[in-house]
Amino acid sequence: MYVRSRRRPMGAAMSPMLARSLFAALYVLYPLGCILQLGPDTSDDLQLLSVIGLLMVAASFLAFAVLAGSSFQRQAQEPDAKLDERELAQRNRAAYRAFAVLAGIVALALLYMDLRMDFADRIPLWAPTDQAHWNALFWGAIILGLTLPAAFLAWEKEPPLED
Repeated sequence: MYVRSRRRPMGAAMSPMLARSLFAALYVLYPLGCILQLGPDTSDDLQLLSVIGLLMVAASFLAFAVLAGSSFQRQAQEPDAKLDERELAQRNRAAYRAFAVLAGIVALALLYMDLRMDFADRIPLWAPTDQAHWNALFWGAIILGLTLPAAFLAWEKEPPLED
């Protein structure tokens, strides 16, 4: 998902280090926030954890919004005709890596769910049980699918040399 602005049609110029930090925050804060927010709340003490989890999820969506207008996201989502040969080659390489990672995550998730069903009577493994759990997994997959190619572009790009 790329959000084009009138002021910056080529995306907001962002240092690779800042983009990497935002991607790391996005990929760490969202799952941790979901775990804290959707974990078992059996007492009032755990309400604080739920609020912290909600703040972490909100911070991850803020990072997502900032990244949506970045030049990395533009390069990852722009049609072929609007990219030069170098950008196109970088984008294709990043998209291939992102697909490989996403396919690996899906395969591991399916393996986990299969093992959970096989060993449900002996080992109590977690599984999504209600709408909120499925919703968190759905939005996590959407965020990952939309941003992973741009994240690989940010990690490939070398930071500018300082004099």
